[in-house]
Amino acid sequence: MKLFHSRLFPLVAGLLLGCATGLGWFWIQAGPLAEQRRLRLAAATKTVRPEKPWDFWTPEMENLARELRDSRAAVTQRETAVTQRETRLAAENQELDKVRRQIEALRAEISSRITEVQAQEVTNLKTLAGTYSLLSPKAAVTIFAQMDDPTVAKLLSMMKPEIAAALLEELSRTPGENNANAKRAADLSQRLRLFLPPKPAV
Repeated sequence: MKLFHSRLFPLVAGLLLGCATGLGWFWIQAGPLAEQRRLRLAAATKTVRPEKPWDFWTPEMENLARELRDSRAAVTQRETAVTQRETRLAAENQELDKVRRQIEALRAEISSRITEVQAQEVTNLKTLAGTYSLLSPKAAVTIFAQMDDPTVAKLLSMMKPEIAAALLEELSRTPGENNANAKRAADLSQRLRLFLPPKPAV
């Protein structure tokens, strides 16, 4: 009885009661928490399966899916390489077209500078060249002013060198705007340098 009347009894009884209450509350709360943790661990370790109708999954299907992904990646890589190659080929074709146009322009320019006598022109050109050779250089140059350069070059090619030289000299001395006649004499000299004689008849 002295124990119940002791001053320490309420304190000890309160401590024991508080501990018992805490343990009981913890036991009640720990059960659901442990169940939730168990379910989370099970869900985390569970194999992810596709949705219905593919509600089954096997290692063989996993391997097949991996092979399909790898094949798709390889196809994408090849498509990228083909696209890059097509772009490069298109750029090279543009460069080739540019070079081709430049070559054609040079060929046209060279053709415009070359004077060629056709076989059927030879007789008439020789007759005209002989006629102009009898004229004074001044008169011949005046007539040449009304002709185009290829025709004049053909006529000069049919004349003796000393007569052609005298005509070119007269042309270069003839006054003209911005030395046009002197430039024409130089162009005619260039044409004579590139002159192509008539091809012999077969």
